[in-house]
Amino acid sequence: MNDDQVIHALGIDDAYKVDRVLASGPGGVTELVSLDGSGPLIRKRIPSKLARRGVWATLSECGCARLPHVAATYEMPDEFVVICDFVPGENLEQLVAQHGRLSQETAFRITAQLCEAARALHEHGIIHRDISPANVIVAADGAHLIDLGIARFRSEDVTHDTTQLGTRGFASPEQCGYAQTDARSDVYSLGRVLGYLLTGVRPETPDTAEYERALADESVVTPEAREVVLRASALEPSARYQSVAALAAALEGEKDAAPEAVAVEPPTFEPVPRRRGWVKVLLAIMAVVAFVAAVAIVLVQTFGQGAPAEKNADVEPVAEEPAASAPTPDGEPAGGDAPAPAAADLEIVESGWSVGSDGYVYYAFGLRNPNDFVIDLPGVKITGRDEAGKVLFSEEQILNIIGAGETNYFGSLVGGGEAPAAVEFEPLPIEDYQVGLTGSEVSFSVSSVSVSSGRDGMTSFTGDVTTVDDDGQGIGSDVALTVVLRDESGAIVYGMTDYARKPPVGESTSFEVERYGVPDYATYEVHAQAW
Repeated sequence: MNDDQVIHALGIDDAYKVDRVLASGPGGVTELVSLDGSGPLIRKRIPSKLARRGVWATLSECGCARLPHVAATYEMPDEFVVICDFVPGENLEQLVAQHGRLSQETAFRITAQLCEAARALHEHGIIHRDISPANVIVAADGAHLIDLGIARFRSEDVTHDTTQLGTRGFASPEQCGYAQTDARSDVYSLGRVLGYLLTGVRPETPDTAEYERALADESVVTPEAREVVLRASALEPSARYQSVAALAAALEGEKDAAPEAVAVEPPTFEPVPRRRGWVKVLLAIMAVVAFVAAVAIVLVQTFGQGAPAEKNADVEPVAEEPAASAPTPDGEPAGGDAPAPAAADLEIVESGWSVGSDGYVYYAFGLRNPNDFVIDLPGVKITGRDEAGKVLFSEEQILNIIGAGETNYFGSLVGGGEAPAAVEFEPLPIEDYQVGLTGSEVSFSVSSVSVSSGRDGMTSFTGDVTTVDDDGQGIGSDVALTVVLRDESGAIVYGMTDYARKPPVGESTSFEVERYGVPDYATYEVHAQAW
């Protein structure tokens, strides 16, 4: 940051009045603040070298009320600052200190709500890494998981976490540098939190022995509850519940097969689209019904005529007439035995990046959908490497939707403050659940674009965005406006994205995309997409 940028940042920072400091540690400082008499708000000051800007940018996509709502972010010379809405209530430490250990019903309910929050993060590739009593607020509507100061994206290309952070007694063994954290690391922390709620004892030195005695005492913890705690918080990740969904199911009394004590591949999570929800639910229900009917027909025709086939005998498939499919609200067949259309891979048509003065990578890419149907939640993996090819960072950027035959542009920042020698952009594979309806569903036009530079080093791109077409399926409530900067050869050198409310069809709304420290460029353009 230059001197003007520092002065501007200090002005923003000083505008907030600090009421009190809530927490302080290696991962940053959390404060209760107010702004011009409004508030209270939560301000999280994260050391720049630990800040995961992409995590905070992705948080708004999770759509989970049990996660923080980010009101603003800004940069300081040595810190990344996040302003969040304040959630009134007590944290779990205060709750247990005041009331003692909780009933099994209450402890299970709170843990299930935390599973809901963690699952929303995992579906977007984010590992919280600090699920602990101090980071859970119990409000009137239940538990809220807060403080994503050390959260990170899961990376498949590294073997262990480079930064060992977390709350002692609740952080997983992987966070001590033994392995890479993944969704099962959060499962471990949830298991330890559950044990704490049931026993009223923190599972950490010097309380470890007392915690274990309380957990083993059937007058304190039932055998069924203890089994859930011990499995969730197993030292070996492959021995734990392999997802928060499996832990939530166990809290509901569902049983699953005990895992073998062998290494397993990290679990994957399918992002749950936030659009066309009722349509997809209805499609799924009708598909299941049709599938069950088809299986019943095959069973009747196979076993209802003649002797049953011998065990392990080769059985020729029985040709069946395709069952009629019930129409969906969109007029398309929903046959359960009809596979999703084969999807061609998404394509990176162009990409580019530059390194800012802070060491972070500012990038933009164009992602093309060559298929004749919509793809929900397309993603791009962005990997930075040093001159020796070592991975410096690897994060995934998930977009909202990409129409048939369309190319969407997106720009943001990534990295950990260390400048890479090369940056790779790779589309994520398409899964069946991402295949949407045929055709493009929403489109925009951008007009009256202009650029201005302020004396404080801020560059602003302004203009109007108009909704040209929207078929009413509820594709996003916002418009993502991505500014792409190019050099004289036409190559991308920088990208940035901001958001505006989506106007009704035929109407327009103004937008502004502004950033500090924009590099030299020859041309610029603005792209719009549903968000």
